[in-house]
Amino acid sequence: MTTEMETHMRLIDVEIGRYDWSAFECGCGKPAAHLADDLLRLAHAQTREQADELRIADHALIQSFPQEPAVPVTAVLMAALSGDLTPGARVACLDLLLRLVDTDDEDSAETCQSIARQGLWGLYRDLWSAAHPDLVIYAYLVLRVIETDEERLRTYRDSGRVDLPDHLVD
Repeated sequence: MTTEMETHMRLIDVEIGRYDWSAFECGCGKPAAHLADDLLRLAHAQTREQADELRIADHALIQSFPQEPAVPVTAVLMAALSGDLTPGARVACLDLLLRLVDTDDEDSAETCQSIARQGLWGLYRDLWSAAHPDLVIYAYLVLRVIETDEERLRTYRDSGRVDLPDHLVD
């Protein structure tokens, strides 16, 4: 395991360890203790399909309504996104992050947005990377929700390096 990968895993481990997961009621109706392991498996997923099989969204959200673990899940996602994930795991994390920052509960959405803003430049890195079309799209969609400087987002979007479907370009 590379030093970067070890550091990344420690960041996730520390962030997961900050929360008493069993104190949260999960979207599945049980204590959310299982989410700690699920989030680690998400970070280790080799494909989007493996990541999606974990169905973490069903535990953090019911439809578009955040459940008790939504805020800690957002923090763990940001720790995961700070490191080297496979494209599939990265896209799955961004997909879930988008759902958490853009919910029907303004208070929860605002808290999740604040957490996501702490990793703003990592999201711009994903937007700029062109590593995978879905990665660029999800990074852009998250940035559209959390970025307070619309001109900056527009400048990056219109730079010629970001390839988005026409329906996403304002």
